[in-house]
Amino acid sequence: MFIFITSLKHPKNCNSYERVGELLENTLQSVCHQTSDNFRVLVVCNKVPGISINQNVEFLEVDFPAPSNLTHPQTGMEAIRIDRGCKYMAALVYARRYKPSSVMFFDADDYNSKKIVEHVDSQPVSCGWYVENGYQYQSGDTHLSSLSKFHKHCGTSLIYPYDMLDISDKLAGESSMSSIQSHTDEKYLTNIIGSHRAAVIYHQAKGFTFNAMPFSAAIWMLGNGENHSGKKGIPGNIPITDKIRDEFSFYPV
Repeated sequence: MFIFITSLKHPKNCNSYERVGELLENTLQSVCHQTSDNFRVLVVCNKVPGISINQNVEFLEVDFPAPSNLTHPQTGMEAIRIDRGCKYMAALVYARRYKPSSVMFFDADDYNSKKIVEHVDSQPVSCGWYVENGYQYQSGDTHLSSLSKFHKHCGTSLIYPYDMLDISDKLAGESSMSSIQSHTDEKYLTNIIGSHRAAVIYHQAKGFTFNAMPFSAAIWMLGNGENHSGKKGIPGNIPITDKIRDEFSFYPV
């Protein structure tokens, strides 16, 4: 089974947790718009938002502490990587019950192509995938912009064979944050699981193969008020056609 994994920031580290939920709801509609039903979506969070969800979505509620005392999304990358790394690892451990074949991490405000699961399931499970080409969207714009080397910019971009990931056998069930940190290499947890920039190079150095997705597979959303980077996208020049809306279930809020 193909497993999608995302996490929500701590309610204390956002401008509006209600807004975080609205963004997630749209993202989940996109992720669940797959042409194949062979998938499950795991959302790790400190508090389950009050939103409508698809039957393929499951929330994993954890009691991890807020990674920062700052009461806004721009808490700094170190805090984000620790929090996200631990939450993603908790989901990876929990996912064992589904006997996963592949795993894709995604940001909870982006959009995914409906062709991802069908394509990956049709290929050898031994290789990983990265999104080479995708789109960037500035919240409120009427157009998209194309973005090459997408996986260097956006976290909604990497797909791993489950067996490629280093998950300790000592972690089981609903793992605590302290247990995760005790049984996972710190740099691997923060720089590979909790981040995306170096992940492909890291795994390639260990002899694993990664291929570029043969289509634009994701839309990176910026400027929505809850982006941790605080970045804004460039003005788009690609019309948002009915074809794009259908492929990505792209109806941003």
